[in-house]
Amino acid sequence: MATGHLLDTKTVNLNGILGNGKIYRVPQFQRDYSWGQDNWEDLWNDIEIAEKTATAHYMGSVVLQSTTGKEYLIIDGQQRFTTLTIITLAVIAAIQKLADNGIDVEENRERVDILMRQYIGQKDPASLSYSSKLFLNENNDGFFQTRLVSFREPIKVTKLSDSEKLMWDAYIFFKQRINQKFRANSGGELASFLNNIAGELMMFIQITVEDELNAYTVFETLNSRGVELTSTDLLKNFLFSLVAKSETDLKQVKAQWKKIIDTIGLKEFPVFLRYFLIATRKQITKEYLFKEIKQFVKTGQDVFDLLDKLEYYAYNYVALGNPDDELWNMDKDNRTAISILKSFRVSQWKPLAMVSFEKLNNSDFKRLLQSIISLSFRYNIIAKLQTNEMEKVYSRSAINLYSGSYTTLPSVLNDLKALYVPDDDFKNYFSLKQFNTNNSTDKKLLRYTLYKLESQEENGSLYDYETDNGTIEHILPESYPETWNSEFTEEEFERNVCFIGNLTLLEPSKNNREAADKTFSEKKEVYSSSKYALTNRINDPHWTSQNIKSRQVHLARLATAIWKIQF
Repeated sequence: MATGHLLDTKTVNLNGILGNGKIYRVPQFQRDYSWGQDNWEDLWNDIEIAEKTATAHYMGSVVLQSTTGKEYLIIDGQQRFTTLTIITLAVIAAIQKLADNGIDVEENRERVDILMRQYIGQKDPASLSYSSKLFLNENNDGFFQTRLVSFREPIKVTKLSDSEKLMWDAYIFFKQRINQKFRANSGGELASFLNNIAGELMMFIQITVEDELNAYTVFETLNSRGVELTSTDLLKNFLFSLVAKSETDLKQVKAQWKKIIDTIGLKEFPVFLRYFLIATRKQITKEYLFKEIKQFVKTGQDVFDLLDKLEYYAYNYVALGNPDDELWNMDKDNRTAISILKSFRVSQWKPLAMVSFEKLNNSDFKRLLQSIISLSFRYNIIAKLQTNEMEKVYSRSAINLYSGSYTTLPSVLNDLKALYVPDDDFKNYFSLKQFNTNNSTDKKLLRYTLYKLESQEENGSLYDYETDNGTIEHILPESYPETWNSEFTEEEFERNVCFIGNLTLLEPSKNNREAADKTFSEKKEVYSSSKYALTNRINDPHWTSQNIKSRQVHLARLATAIWKIQF
């Protein structure tokens, strides 16, 4: 490859990669083997389609970094490298089994030796064991070399790590597929399948880079086009590479990285990372997370500084999504606020809350959460406005607080005014609000709403919507019984039954036995003895569409006072 070139590309097949005498190593900090049955099925189907059509099958890109003339690091493609090697081992094991069973013993032993040398590695003259062409990361290589390459069954499969179990299961999966496919006792057919089908027809674009910097540039380009690597892989590899020269530093960074991933969860980490950057630097899409990190992390010390911040905010981020987190054990108000926000299924507020928990005192943080609840209820739950603008506003406020431009809660709240639905607009939206009680999310939101309205109603009480056993009562019954046909046509029923003006709270015994599908006059008698002011004040002479509308307007006035922010 010419010096100065960013990369060298060429099309190669499996024989061209593994049959060329070169050695491939997965970087020690690369992720563990993670392919599962869906991936194995897809790969096996690809091979069989290539065999049936006698045409090459494109397997995607592999990115290699040249370290010496004969050794390469696998920057991207280790899952495919490993799985194809496992298929190769499964085919060789099937040929060896034929020899062990006395079938064409000499020919099949020779086939095993040739295929092992071609695909797996050379035989050591001292130990007479095969030296692998492929070396996995530090977590997987021991099992790969001592068990798979050596055809030795694990002592106890249940004691394997998750990635080791996946490799072993892959080996068993492909052995079963091969046994089903080749029922005839022909080592020649097996060898031909490996050499002429899998080896010749499985094609790759091989991208070879000269150095680490170019490797990560290619990383980023491929990742933006949806190749196998994730932003989490990119970041981990990049951070580890910056401290890799010191074993002590690398060990410390790996331990802290693991702690962060264990706290957040691997799948959730990109979301958390994006929220961290939104909260501390700027608005950014998920495709540019890695590029943004590279802008300010350039040295080993930068790596340590970043991980310290990520670890701190990781605990906050997790707690903001979990009302039962130990962080809220001593603060029932905050626990309740987190529970309410979780039920709203809105998350754009989290970057601001992550920073506010650090920068504001507890009293102001508590007030901020209550303000976010009011804002979210107005903006998201009732008005159902577009969420694009929300993230920008929360991000701007978080960055100002993080950087020190803001030091007080009023400054933060002033930013949030842009998202606050004005009272008159909110009343109008609320007067049209319906809840589908057959939807579990809607039902939980409705319970929260009705209990808050109960607390604001004249002579109402402050009950806990999560622990009180009140049920949701449809004044106009949701079953539309015949006794209501004179008051509501079927069309009117469909239009009105889910309006919040038609919904109230009722004790379980009254709802199930006394109210149920009875007439309105009968229901009124039950309502009059209810403990809920929201219900016992329902004393209209009749229940019509107009009554529902009037009650909803009344509830809208209550709601405007409840979900209000004092800027």
